[in-house]
Amino acid sequence: MIYLFTWNNNYLIKEEALRWKKAFIQKHGKENITQITSLHWITPSVLGETLTSRSIFAEKRLVIIDGFPFSGEKAFSGASDIESFLLKSLDDVPEEILIVFLSVNPDKRKAWYKKLSKIAEIKTFDISWEDQVYHILTKKYWVCIDSSSLRRLIFLKGWDLQKSISEIDKLLVKADSISASDIRDNIMPEFEESIFVFIDTLLSKNSKKIFLELENLISYSNLYAIYQSIVANLRVFLYIELLKFQRKSASEITDILKLWNRSFLINKKHHSHYKSISTLYIELLKFDKNMKLWKLISSDEKDLKRELEQIFLRFVN
Repeated sequence: MIYLFTWNNNYLIKEEALRWKKAFIQKHGKENITQITSLHWITPSVLGETLTSRSIFAEKRLVIIDGFPFSGEKAFSGASDIESFLLKSLDDVPEEILIVFLSVNPDKRKAWYKKLSKIAEIKTFDISWEDQVYHILTKKYWVCIDSSSLRRLIFLKGWDLQKSISEIDKLLVKADSISASDIRDNIMPEFEESIFVFIDTLLSKNSKKIFLELENLISYSNLYAIYQSIVANLRVFLYIELLKFQRKSASEITDILKLWNRSFLINKKHHSHYKSISTLYIELLKFDKNMKLWKLISSDEKDLKRELEQIFLRFVN
């Protein structure tokens, strides 16, 4: 039997593979499991033997191959030869050998993915909204972190499961439990997440935090790069509110905007509506145009920052 554990969440894929390993060890023993963590260094002869050789002492063998199908461009020379050999070898795999492929975001356009998807049983592992991340982490850390602190940490990490786990584990090195102050004092959003935090603050019209967070963003990058990121993220909310105004369903909005694992944004609560977001968006585009045409008072970053602050202030008021 051939299985493919795939989709967009590496943590869930690895957890399922670990669960299978534990169950297999209990029934058939550890010596009947082979895990290939990378196809980079393996030779075709070793790969072929791993896929086809029967066990003398057990009725089943489990082979786990991580990172195939490839997610994009081949990262090593000889990858094409390995993938061709691998797919040809699958026709000769005995029934008593279970093969499990682990692949995050494989390129579905490629022939090798299409062939494998026809002969393998596919199990997908994805997270498409905030509450799924929260549910997983609650089960894992319910003893050591309270609900509101956990949600805040997830928010700061952009609802990324693996980043959230990493931050929690680092905090637990110092103490047995995590408080709201631990999150506030130790967890800083990365640049991408800082942009999202800022957009959330902006759309919530929290005038006390907008300019503080803008200063924080400027410490990461130059003003124009920040402006572009703000516009790009704001555009998503603009389209969401427009489609809501047109009475499109959540599933229709997800498909139209290709939100996939960001579909939770559709139900994100804030204090702005389509018309006000549209006005803000147009003002930001005018700011960009005037900046490029040298129509602003100054091109100094301090003056440009002041222009942006005025736009945000009008939006809040």
